[in-house]
Amino acid sequence: MLRRLIILACAALASAQTYKASFTEYGAGDTFGSRNCNTATAACGFYNYPGYNAAVSQNLFGVGPGAGAGPACGTCWRLTPQTDTSGRALRGAKSIIVKVNNLCPAQGNPLCAQRSLSGSNQYGAQVNFDTCIDDGAAGALFGSSGVGLALGTATKVSCSQWSGSANINR
Repeated sequence: MLRRLIILACAALASAQTYKASFTEYGAGDTFGSRNCNTATAACGFYNYPGYNAAVSQNLFGVGPGAGAGPACGTCWRLTPQTDTSGRALRGAKSIIVKVNNLCPAQGNPLCAQRSLSGSNQYGAQVNFDTCIDDGAAGALFGSSGVGLALGTATKVSCSQWSGSANINR
């Protein structure tokens, strides 16, 4: 029985989706003039509070702008920042788990313009997670690192590992 559990656990780990990722932040007060990112007007049609949310690059989201909720809506990801864009190890950044509730569109946004999951952006990342400022995700991820753009890994996890409430719909 123990052997079977170990085999099942190893298989689950081997099948986990992990991507090289870039991490950014958006929301009320950012340098791009974004609105509050923690609202039900996000592309997935829901937000969570409490709980960390993020927009994800179009290649992972699964559909483009105006096409509604993509297949990535409601999935949960462990974001682990490792370096800044110069390759220096980050100090003060922390790994967090987010739920995807929005789209980071490819058009006009090079960080999110990977054509497929095998492509990469200008920092070599396969996907980009744009963490929400308004629900605290960006602050928790970047911590005291002093950066707003980091590189690392994103691993799909069960949403039972995510600390948040049920989806609040439109």
